[in-house]
Amino acid sequence: MNRYILHILLPLLSLVLITSCTDLDNTGQVFLETGDNFQIANDTHPEGTVFLIKAGVHSNQKVHNPKNGNRWIGENGAILNGNNRIEAAFTGTAQNIIIQGITIKNYVDSGVHFRSGENITINRIRVYDTGSGTGERNGALRFERVVGLKVLNSHLERVNSGILPSYSEGPIVISGNSGVNVGRNFVQLDKVNGEGIEIKNNVMERQGSAIRNGADDVVDWISIFRSEGTANSPIHVFRNRAKGHGFDTTGSFIMLGDEGGKYQLAEENIGVNPGQVGIGIAGGESITVKGNIMFSDESDFSNVAFYSADYSTPNPCFDHTITSNRSYWKSNNRQNNVWTDRKCDPLIENNIFPDLSI
Repeated sequence: MNRYILHILLPLLSLVLITSCTDLDNTGQVFLETGDNFQIANDTHPEGTVFLIKAGVHSNQKVHNPKNGNRWIGENGAILNGNNRIEAAFTGTAQNIIIQGITIKNYVDSGVHFRSGENITINRIRVYDTGSGTGERNGALRFERVVGLKVLNSHLERVNSGILPSYSEGPIVISGNSGVNVGRNFVQLDKVNGEGIEIKNNVMERQGSAIRNGADDVVDWISIFRSEGTANSPIHVFRNRAKGHGFDTTGSFIMLGDEGGKYQLAEENIGVNPGQVGIGIAGGESITVKGNIMFSDESDFSNVAFYSADYSTPNPCFDHTITSNRSYWKSNNRQNNVWTDRKCDPLIENNIFPDLSI
């Protein structure tokens, strides 16, 4: 082709690509209709763009490296469907972005998987039938090496795992979310550190047999693994609710101090038949379990409502406190409300074990 003609056609082709995937209104919002290409929209618009995703099914969409300050906002009824072909709906690196009001379903590995970033907000999204493997690495919402994260008011269902921040730093707030049949964990903090780390006001339930095909069943609803808060701002697991546990015989509602960690506080959580254990402290330093309520009927694997033990050797293990809790927990035809191996200097006081009023 003549170089002169090619020189003219390339800018025109770029213009066609831009206008064919988006319409820009007079407020600066970019509307994404069904059939538009989200990656082209991301790549051809500047940082700080607000993308309004119109109602309807947007098939096989993926946004890699959303630009700094972008907002991806779904209208009521906006659905991203990966058709079990696409790795994740949002991937790569993200800074100062908001993803809000979108339903994400049928993605192979994750709904959202950012491998690095800062100041990420996920609000009012729904993730269904998504995730792969055991749920330790992939699930609905996966974040690695992130500083500053909010996951708010969202719902997860039939996923391999739920909300998985790892190697990340606070502030991290996971609040007001719900989950049904979420696989291995609803929340797992994996080597997360810093101030302002909160898991609060979330609701999770195991119902029937409808888990994602190939997924592990729930182990620990909330797992705090090798993670550290600070003396003035402990990792706060606060006012969460869990009901049911599926068929795994080893897990818990809340597991603290797993493989070490420090400065963790589980407070005012309520569990109903939530697993083998209600709340366990498996190691670590300066960990408090306060004001929680645990209930379990007799089952083949119900064990104990609360415990403190050194299961994290050679990591340090001391200053465990279990106080002002209540439980009614049946195991082997008897009440089994608290246990300790006394290796972590536990203080166990002012609890009601058993509480016959529960």
